[in-house]
Amino acid sequence: MNNNFTQLGLGTSVIASLGRSNSFSKIDNIFNTAIDLNIKTIDTSDTYGSGDAERMVGKIIKNRRNETFIVSKVGYPYVSLPAILSPFNQIGKKILQGFRVNKCFKKEYILSGIEKSLKRLNIDSLDAYLLHDFNSKDLSQYNDESFEALYLIKKKGLSNFIGVSSSDYLMLNQIVTNLDLDFIQTRMTFKKKNDLFNKFRSKKIKTIVNSIFSKKIEVNLDYRIDKLLEKFEISKENKKTILITYCVIKKNIDCALFSTNNINHLKLVNKGFEKYKDNFTELFNNLDGLFE
Repeated sequence: MNNNFTQLGLGTSVIASLGRSNSFSKIDNIFNTAIDLNIKTIDTSDTYGSGDAERMVGKIIKNRRNETFIVSKVGYPYVSLPAILSPFNQIGKKILQGFRVNKCFKKEYILSGIEKSLKRLNIDSLDAYLLHDFNSKDLSQYNDESFEALYLIKKKGLSNFIGVSSSDYLMLNQIVTNLDLDFIQTRMTFKKKNDLFNKFRSKKIKTIVNSIFSKKIEVNLDYRIDKLLEKFEISKENKKTILITYCVIKKNIDCALFSTNNINHLKLVNKGFEKYKDNFTELFNNLDGLFE
């Protein structure tokens, strides 16, 4: 694993979505600042902005490829029209979603998908390529062909590492027991005992967590976290940064993703992470005691 795989990573799902007024110069500044701050893991997908997120990342890292760790994903349907019609891509994707067009993990689709992603990113190979939101139904439907595609991609050098993005813990337990994977990207769980995360480590699988705050923290627990932060004289505005740092330090997560289109927020998260990760052992021990 190269040194560009960092404990903090930037997600790209919000940078190229329809209706978001993010200029290239603004996002370029955010991502280059992140790289300068040693936030070098960049997570994207072919479906984010219907390919526009990958294109934007490709432009940003054009002269800094050797300073980044690029993760992309495949599986969700999307529309990719010629450049002159690209503003309609997101509309097309919404239509597909409306008709409930299913994800696709056929071998040919995955092999074609990485070629398209590499072209949009303007790079020769990815650092990691993942099946996007793969679940038990997908495993049953596509069986081994999805992983045959991943192994072939790795063998051909199109991606250095391969894996799965999923929050289906039963399915993850099954595949990590039987398959040789490098990465798992999943939702963070704050439960004290998490045998699955321990299993990832025993298998030497790197773990990336996303959606740390997608599930609202239970009210009483949230109150107790706030009171704990007060005890350590930490502002509530730093609560998310504290939880990100907690995931990395106490849960031994290899990388925690966050998304932002605000450079001040980026700097706040990074500053808090650097401050808290080495100097707040007591805080994290107390926080660990709050989770069941």
